[in-house]
Amino acid sequence: MTARFWQGLVVGALLGALATWLAMARPWKSKQQPVVQAAADAAPEAVTPGKKKPRRGKRGGGLAEEGGEQPAPELSASDRERVWRGAALSLPARSVDLGSESSARPLETDEINDTMRRSSQPIMSCIESALAGAQLSGGEVELEMLVSGGGAVQKVRVAAPRWLMEHGFADCASAAARRIRFPATGAATIVNAPFHVD
Repeated sequence: MTARFWQGLVVGALLGALATWLAMARPWKSKQQPVVQAAADAAPEAVTPGKKKPRRGKRGGGLAEEGGEQPAPELSASDRERVWRGAALSLPARSVDLGSESSARPLETDEINDTMRRSSQPIMSCIESALAGAQLSGGEVELEMLVSGGGAVQKVRVAAPRWLMEHGFADCASAAARRIRFPATGAATIVNAPFHVD
């Protein structure tokens, strides 16, 4: 009985020592970093943990180098197609009173040009933001605004390349246009304001 006790004690000590060594040394764990296969649409080479994967441009661009500039997205013919947002604008019906001497008149070209020259920067900022790094030289943007007799912009309709529209241009430009104040002339005017994307 004493021999069995000592045998059990020795076997238990050996098993305990072996379990402790396995827990500490972990001989099954490889010292090499595991290799993770990149996604199907990424570059064919493997990506190792700890390194950032190169990023793609939003659309159609190649891989960007780490710390470098992202290439400009390549735009398709559909991206460049000019589309409209907003309902067509029309002047409100005007009643004519032959007995009154009203000085109400629509805005004149010089008044429109002066106002747009002073107020166009927020709209240009909307264009730059919506470009999202794309090259859109020669693109045309147009704002149609219904201006009240008091000079406030009441309604806005926007035309721009589809790429700009998909990147928030219509909402941004409409908000910027509604902050523009034209001279009060007493009569509503529809103003067309074109912009060129360089």
